[in-house]
Amino acid sequence: MIPADSSSFLLTDLASGRTYDLCVLAVYEDSATGLTATRPVGCARFSTEPALRPCGVPHAPFLGGTMIIALGGVIVASVLVFIFVLLMRYKVHGGQPPGKAKTPAPVSSVCSQTNGALGPTPAPPAPEPTAPRAHTVVQLDCEPWGPGHEPVGP
Repeated sequence: MIPADSSSFLLTDLASGRTYDLCVLAVYEDSATGLTATRPVGCARFSTEPALRPCGVPHAPFLGGTMIIALGGVIVASVLVFIFVLLMRYKVHGGQPPGKAKTPAPVSSVCSQTNGALGPTPAPPAPEPTAPRAHTVVQLDCEPWGPGHEPVGP
């Protein structure tokens, strides 16, 4: 409410860049009915000035989600490069740590292969009987291979 003797007033909290329609009504007491009544005094249309955008300041959404995604991508890429470099070093050095010469495996006998036991090994315990299984027996007719058996072909 504006006092009756006032000819101007100040509007606050208006949004920038908007158009407003302002109408002023006079409130008075109707002497014929004894009720409060209104009468239009006048209307005005006005616009507020658009807000100035600051130069060079990124918008808030860019600083939020986009920066987090970009930073996560950089971290993932650097971890992948680190793993790739380690893998290449491992392959170049043949599975040995760098600086350590690769030594050949000790060989005790070139002609035979053993399971590491020095004497005869005891027979394994007999397996427990289980349900019968189906077996297929395949017999091969093979002749011993020797110097007289050369491959024949085109």
